[in-house]
Amino acid sequence: MERFYTLLQTPAFWLLSALSVTALFLLYYGYRRLKLAALENVSYSRAFSEEGLFMGETMEMTEVICNPGWLPLFRVKLTFYLPAGITVDGKPLKEYTEMTSVFNIPPFGVVTRKHTVSADKRGFFQLGSASILYFGCEFEFQSTPSFYAYPAAKGFSGSGDTPLYRAGNMLASRKFIEDPFFPVGIREYRPGDPMRSINFKASARSFHGGRAQLMCNDYDSSRTVDSMIFLDLNVYPGAVADDKTLLETGLAYACYLFCRGVENEGKVGFCANASTGDMPYIHIPCGRGEEHSLTVLRTMAEMNVYARRDYSMQVLLARFGKETPADMDLYLITTGTDEKTEELLHGLRRAGRNVVVIPVEGAAL
Repeated sequence: MERFYTLLQTPAFWLLSALSVTALFLLYYGYRRLKLAALENVSYSRAFSEEGLFMGETMEMTEVICNPGWLPLFRVKLTFYLPAGITVDGKPLKEYTEMTSVFNIPPFGVVTRKHTVSADKRGFFQLGSASILYFGCEFEFQSTPSFYAYPAAKGFSGSGDTPLYRAGNMLASRKFIEDPFFPVGIREYRPGDPMRSINFKASARSFHGGRAQLMCNDYDSSRTVDSMIFLDLNVYPGAVADDKTLLETGLAYACYLFCRGVENEGKVGFCANASTGDMPYIHIPCGRGEEHSLTVLRTMAEMNVYARRDYSMQVLLARFGKETPADMDLYLITTGTDEKTEELLHGLRRAGRNVVVIPVEGAAL
């Protein structure tokens, strides 16, 4: 202890301490100046793993930041805002929320960070620009990825599976049509496959990873069923459902029908008496293919409860229902029907079209 007190009284100790503090300050100040210059060359991007997803599904958001220089960059804080209605890394966002990512980037290094994202509501979501704020200097990055949240493909409650698709001229209660007279091949067993579809001979010869693999017969439908989905967004007298419930539940039903039609390789169209963009109503003709499916799903994602409803469903049924081929299935999702609508539906049935009216939960049907 006496040596320590003696050391404190020597001028050399204080000179060395002053030099050390000065050196540390110069190193810190110099690193800060170099870091400010290096941040000007940093590149940053974000991307979602999917263009869109159904409500309840998850995907990844990937952040990539690149340091092209020789200086290591410690604690780079990058800030951006996330919209309400999504869940990021298990945290639901109820309002516009600020998010900060902290990176330590080595020289000439690239750092990647992934987040799990899911949608809690239907809509179109776009991220704002990101920025780094460092000692009064802001570096902004125009990386604004977006994605669509499609309605949850919800089945119908009350009576189990609603009859959806025809096999020949008969309605089938199953969502997936299997015709034993039209096998198209053999595939691996999937959870939920019926036992009668298992091909035991093929299973005995199939191994995966040294273990026996169950194989199933793969069937094709005896006919492709085309369908047109009409969504009536007018609330009829006596219906319990309000505008928002009607829109969300009706879209869930319509999305369910659409997905089942696509899975069965049919042509599916969508029509609704709500305005979108420059159109006073929605009408997407029957079609198939990836681009057509995305068009329908994007439209369903973007529909707004406050959109104008200048057209009645009777007008759309009279125009587009009669244009459909005689062998096409027509689905009307609605809270109610009046006498004029019933007359239109009766005429469509007499013309050979299969017409199914699907009541929205809480409707007066």
